[in-house]
Amino acid sequence: MIRMLLPAVLALVAIVSLSFYEGYAMKDRWSEPGIEAKELSERFAKVPLNIGEWEGEDLPVDEVVRKTAGAIGYVSRRYTNVTTGKTVVLWLIVGHSRDITRHTPNICYPSSGFRQTGSQVRHLIELSDGTEANFYTAKFEKEDAFSRNKERVFWTFNHPGANQWEAPEEGPRWRYGLAKALYKLYFTSTVQADEEVIDHNVATEFAEIMLPAIDKALFPTEEATTSEATPAADAEVVQ
Repeated sequence: MIRMLLPAVLALVAIVSLSFYEGYAMKDRWSEPGIEAKELSERFAKVPLNIGEWEGEDLPVDEVVRKTAGAIGYVSRRYTNVTTGKTVVLWLIVGHSRDITRHTPNICYPSSGFRQTGSQVRHLIELSDGTEANFYTAKFEKEDAFSRNKERVFWTFNHPGANQWEAPEEGPRWRYGLAKALYKLYFTSTVQADEEVIDHNVATEFAEIMLPAIDKALFPTEEATTSEATPAADAEVVQ
């Protein structure tokens, strides 16, 4: 009798285990959805509005767009170089990886009337602090009766704890499939007539100085966190 019941018992244990794993890792069934991403989004307030010769302007985000993107928190800004007048749009979000990895430019842009021109490639950008960041990048074009709009988008992912901006060769869904929180970052700019190579795009110039500042906001060191929480011994205390 016991031998006859053993396969059924083992199957039940396997089903319960898989159900818990799916709920915990994939669907947040046992905890409040997005709670980790919500906590991380509070760091967005420290992303600088102005940096170097670049001045930022917050852009409105439609609630439908936010939900579609899976953004628990976001920064949406247009940065303008006060010397050249060139602009770069920054879109930084955090949310569950199942949502964040689903909506990438090669999916979202065509739904907005753009068509991709050329192939999506991976591109390494060397930053002003000596580090590097990997991006995906592609060009998109949209025409109407009056104009032709050409844009280049750079996008990258960062898993909290890894603190490294990546464009996984195997694709973000495979790399981050179980993450409860994932950052995604876009830099978007107009393609200039004299832009012959990727590094000539103004977004690479902007990324070189902005990304280290973003890293400082999103990934505070233990030393920096402690100094913010504890006043210096010789600091004046105002009562």
